[in-house]
Amino acid sequence: MAAPATAAPVAAAEVAALRLDLTNQGVRLGDDVIAAGFDLALAKDGNGNGNGHGNGNGNASEGIDLILPGGWCTNVCIAPGYARTSPYVLALGHGGALELRHPRHGNVPVNVPDTARFRHQRTHSGVSCGDIGAVHGRWLVVAPFAARDGIGVDRPRRFLGLPPLRPLQKGQWSVDEVVACAEAAWAHAGARLVHLEASHLLRDDGGLADLSPYISALKRALPTLVSVSALPPINASQTLALYAAGCDAISYHLLAFDAEAAAQVAPIRSRFVSHDRLMDGLRAAARVFPRGAVSTDLLLGLEPLEHVSAALPRLTTEGIVPNLALFRPLPGGEDDVPAGTLVPTEPILALRAERGDLMRAHGLWHSRVRGFSRTLWGFEPYVPSLSDRLYANVRRWLRVRERT
Repeated sequence: MAAPATAAPVAAAEVAALRLDLTNQGVRLGDDVIAAGFDLALAKDGNGNGNGHGNGNGNASEGIDLILPGGWCTNVCIAPGYARTSPYVLALGHGGALELRHPRHGNVPVNVPDTARFRHQRTHSGVSCGDIGAVHGRWLVVAPFAARDGIGVDRPRRFLGLPPLRPLQKGQWSVDEVVACAEAAWAHAGARLVHLEASHLLRDDGGLADLSPYISALKRALPTLVSVSALPPINASQTLALYAAGCDAISYHLLAFDAEAAAQVAPIRSRFVSHDRLMDGLRAAARVFPRGAVSTDLLLGLEPLEHVSAALPRLTTEGIVPNLALFRPLPGGEDDVPAGTLVPTEPILALRAERGDLMRAHGLWHSRVRGFSRTLWGFEPYVPSLSDRLYANVRRWLRVRERT
């Protein structure tokens, strides 16, 4: 049988459209991939028992990371209930290499990150690092606090692909456990940045007292930048204290620019944290943090795209990076969230181009210090250089000194 034709090198614009299309439609697993013994995490030594037959306790229910041409790491849903109509199939090509197959666009070579050694590394307390955090591209993402310590897990947080289960006896991961996880991710998975997810933690100070010990310890252990997602403090001026504590980038997620649409997807949060408080926090952070280090998520499908388009210039003018993420209910949770709207690829590509033009116009493009971007076209291959890290530290010292 003749081998299927391999695809020509993929242009950057085509990769951008591919990243978006994959996130929008998901990927079906080919019979050859399943027969080869790949587990749900698509790693032969990943979440299983060492022989490729995993136990399914990984993060595949939320998606897998695929490395596309150009090094872009994109989170793709493979849950049958979501991807059953997708035209994309993940299959094995020549020599057992993974490739994406599309009936009209041909075959595209892809890869999966090798994070097995990181996930199985154990901390001093005996916990697997894969239970504490997840590696996405160059980012390690950790949620140090259990849902019961806040207002409940913010449903969109699950897009990050964090492990869905944690030991029931753990109310939070200790500072030492998080640092050990970060060191393992640095040594074994190539992570160079750390993101702390605490957007469910309801505190008057915006999580300052809770997060500061983690940030300080991470900075002492590794030459890394630390990004945080949180809820803003009641007093927006306290944002300076979080910056002074060592936080390099901050995200306060609006979810939707329209307050009513945001309340639909996060009804518990909206009872405690108003839309105005989120906007005040974003504006205050933009006056303190480096240009491009303050961001917010807008989940496409919750409100008309015209509303999102109108929000882009307003946010970028104020120095806020709008991350466009696709709202995607997880398998089993479809009845627990608003249905939303499945937005076609082409309008989102136009919105993406508009966002890019506005970010370039306002000096937010390719910032030296950036937060973790849950964008629907992939996790950016961003790695700060030594000069970027020095810039972040010197700027923090000068800005805090100036304002205190």
